[in-house]
Amino acid sequence: MGQYFCWVNVDKKEYLCPDDFDLGNKLHESMCTNNALLRALWELLSADWKGCRLVFLGDECRSLEEVSNDVIDVLVKHQRESGISGGLFDNVYETYRNVNCLFKDAEKSVRDEIAFYLNDLKSENPISPNVYGIDINDPYRGLFLRNGRSFKYIVNRTKKVCYSHEETKILLSDNSELDHADPLPVLMAYGGRRCDIGEWLGDIIDVSNTLPDECELLKEIKLIGM
Repeated sequence: MGQYFCWVNVDKKEYLCPDDFDLGNKLHESMCTNNALLRALWELLSADWKGCRLVFLGDECRSLEEVSNDVIDVLVKHQRESGISGGLFDNVYETYRNVNCLFKDAEKSVRDEIAFYLNDLKSENPISPNVYGIDINDPYRGLFLRNGRSFKYIVNRTKKVCYSHEETKILLSDNSELDHADPLPVLMAYGGRRCDIGEWLGDIIDVSNTLPDECELLKEIKLIGM
């Protein structure tokens, strides 16, 4: 089946998953430019998630001892504190909040999932976690009110570089150009294997409609391993 990925904010203990936005969950399946999931991510990065540490996390991975990274260290710390075994995402799923529910674009799928959860609570042995963090007495209050946003520049504040969908070429390992693709899922990935560790993992990512003075606009980004 392959490994499924979600955007995880280790500072807010929140995450976004592609499936509620009608996208595939594998590493390369949510790379299409300006898709609903990325627009939701941009909206969060411009507001609630500004300055936070993120990772595009695979659901089967564990920490690699040879990888030293603040983001992974925080995930491991949270897992140890919770006592939940399994991969790093098992703890995220059980103890972080899925904020797909904030966005209008995810409403249909999230409503179905919440209905399943509320029905499960009526069973003798409910097993479903409250992944959306809802109030069961008023389950849809405050949900589906936000729209995703698009921005001209995706900024790496740590490395002081940025890219633009209009001006930056996305290249594969053989130097062929990848059209209509956003590189961030690959740049921020952690799948528990060396080939799934992104070059920007652990960096602070931002969004902007103007080119930041201190940042270099990248002419091209090569996606190693693709």
